[in-house]
Amino acid sequence: MAWKEKLYERPLRRPLDDGALEAVRSEYHKRRHEIPVPSELVLHPTKPELMTIKTKWLSLVIQFHQEKLTIDAELSLAAKMMATDQNRKLAVQFIDSIADDLNL
Repeated sequence: MAWKEKLYERPLRRPLDDGALEAVRSEYHKRRHEIPVPSELVLHPTKPELMTIKTKWLSLVIQFHQEKLTIDAELSLAAKMMATDQNRKLAVQFIDSIADDLNL
């Protein structure tokens, strides 16, 4: 069973387009070495604005709405017990820095 919690939400600085989504995916691949555990980016099959960074115990669900960016965590029981506020903050900083670099 997984627990879900909202980690972060902020307005987007500009409207999202296909080029911006591709840039987000590209930045993840360039910077995934910054994530301290193996991870993969999984794209939603029908909603291009929804993507997930998956690890063994934790998934970060990133959604670009029309006007906002949200980041939700889906945690296993082990991750829920071990994930500190600092770990959550670092995960948000990783995604938010990509969005900032792309002016989203």
